[in-house]
Amino acid sequence: MQITSVVNQKGGVGKTSLSVGTAAALAEQGKRVLLVDLDPQGHATTEFLGLPETPAGKPSLPMALAKMWKGPVEELVVPHPRANVGEGGCFDVIPTAPGMFDLVRRLDQFRMPGWELARVLQFAHYDHVIIDCPPALDLLTNNALAATHGVLVPVQPDRTSIRALRLLREQVHHLEQLINRDPVQYYGLVPGLYRRPMSGYAEAAMRELHAMGIQVLPHIAMGVVVNEAASRGIPITTFAPHCAQTGALHEIAATLESYRKHSPSASVPQPSEEFVFEDFINEVAGARNRNDTGARKGLYDLMPKRSRR
Repeated sequence: MQITSVVNQKGGVGKTSLSVGTAAALAEQGKRVLLVDLDPQGHATTEFLGLPETPAGKPSLPMALAKMWKGPVEELVVPHPRANVGEGGCFDVIPTAPGMFDLVRRLDQFRMPGWELARVLQFAHYDHVIIDCPPALDLLTNNALAATHGVLVPVQPDRTSIRALRLLREQVHHLEQLINRDPVQYYGLVPGLYRRPMSGYAEAAMRELHAMGIQVLPHIAMGVVVNEAASRGIPITTFAPHCAQTGALHEIAATLESYRKHSPSASVPQPSEEFVFEDFINEVAGARNRNDTGARKGLYDLMPKRSRR
């Protein structure tokens, strides 16, 4: 299973359309694909795929990441019913949920935040996992980077994208050192949200992007067809299979598949079982209550109890 994060802390660069389109293209090519909507705004779930948010009270991504629910990842997944899927493939989604907006505060309480998403995904059975990250270098993005094998970075041909890319590379390098993981692979830059013919300013910015030392993948130019597909909750690869954007997405999907096939040993560290103080206290309480007598018996019952779901 190859995990790819689509990441850029700069908003409005086509990150969600790239995430959804690449996942759908892989599924059309007969791959088993899971799309994770890690952005609290939930545009991949609701705007691009026409799926509902996970209802309150049901197992959800924020509950799993905050350890409020510990079931199998399959219970978080819904299949997308309107996407073309090749033989042997699937297009599944872990949708957003209302609790995503409060999740950063919850994750900040953990002793070593960063491994929660890797823990949730570690027993998933897919060829590819595509993570649509939020437009921020926050704890949610750190979770995606900790779990990922490599990243796709959507960019615009302008100077602000060049600065954002430099900041992203600094963040990735810092996280690699912080959690002692292998270097994150940069699968490529994907220029998008521009019109042809390109202006002189955009062409100059593109030359600077090429000089960053990361391969530049097929461009995804602006087009009303992208909005039309999203308005119907259908991936563009299904809605307009012969348009230029679909062709570019299939090339990007083929690039990701080539990395998966030619890097069979690639892996990210598995999250170790961290020490959880509340679990330790509950275990001690059980032992003491079994062995103590008299006034001391039941003393630890005053401690708060954690849900075991």
